[in-house]
Amino acid sequence: MDRFTKDIPVGKETRRFEFTKMQNVNGVKFFITSKDDNNKVISFSLRQKEGKEWKLVPGSLTWLYAIEKELSDAIADTRIE
Repeated sequence: MDRFTKDIPVGKETRRFEFTKMQNVNGVKFFITSKDDNNKVISFSLRQKEGKEWKLVPGSLTWLYAIEKELSDAIADTRIE
């Protein structure tokens, strides 16, 4: 299991996201935690799609889709594959 953190702009602020690589019989995914506007811990996952692009697992919070590319790029930039 590999871990890293990345600060990503969300609206007018920057939030810290903690990525944890997980692998099982269903493949590889990244479990990610951060805090929302109310400082409440949130968690969600990204799975790899075609190529090196990572997509949010359906059911993720709506505001995360606005930064989905930045989350995917953070994974690609770490080269934890």
